[in-house]
Amino acid sequence: MTLTGTWANEYGSLMSLSVSGDKITGVYKSSTGSTGEYVVSGWQTDAEPTEGAGQVVCLAIDWHSVEGDQQDASWNWVSALGGQLSIIQGEENLILNHLMVASSDFKGVANTGVYIDKLAYHRVETASENPVGKQLNKAKTADPLTGRWDAADGTTLLVSVIPDSEARFGYISGTLTIANNEMTISGFTDINASSDGLQFQSVSIVAKDSNKNITRALGGWIELTTSELSLQMLSNHITTVDTIYTQTDIRSLQFKKLTQN
Repeated sequence: MTLTGTWANEYGSLMSLSVSGDKITGVYKSSTGSTGEYVVSGWQTDAEPTEGAGQVVCLAIDWHSVEGDQQDASWNWVSALGGQLSIIQGEENLILNHLMVASSDFKGVANTGVYIDKLAYHRVETASENPVGKQLNKAKTADPLTGRWDAADGTTLLVSVIPDSEARFGYISGTLTIANNEMTISGFTDINASSDGLQFQSVSIVAKDSNKNITRALGGWIELTTSELSLQMLSNHITTVDTIYTQTDIRSLQFKKLTQN
């Protein structure tokens, strides 16, 4: 069993996902705040969910619409989500904790901040809607996020950023290392934050930790005036249905840039 298919949540938003190995790609159609189609990247663990144990998942979303909709403040935002796919009374339930990174004020929707929500999805289609393919510029960009970042606890990020073909947002690649355990990362960042006059550049990073059989989702921002990277990290664990409230723990990380790539 994989996450391939279309999923709906309680707000009526739709998420169409494709899975290749353990890598997830897709598009998200939102019905809250603003409307549009948004790119998704993520990871799932190998073990299929059962009545006794879930399958852990992490997702990153960039909220710059890829469908040419009317621009608004949320186009600078990203999200990081983590949780698991569980079988509850014979039904698939995708329950994700959500970090919405609002890097600018959006009147009537949200002020600048990182917001936490819990979202429940159910499958509405077993096939994907052929999500938007990754379209990249060939060259890496000299983005403020590019380089090596170190946290006080020894956690390290090595990040490269490549703009999409229309320079709407940046695709993240590189590695996350925790306690000498190196993981491949993907995700998104707002490459237009500085030119849009913002103080914060939003960042969403996801990774699969094969050694511990968990996934990690990190959301936050770079404060452009100080070059400090602040991220909240969701670590997502396999649990039983009875202990699903322990599926995700959260930790705050502050990074300093060590080198430029």
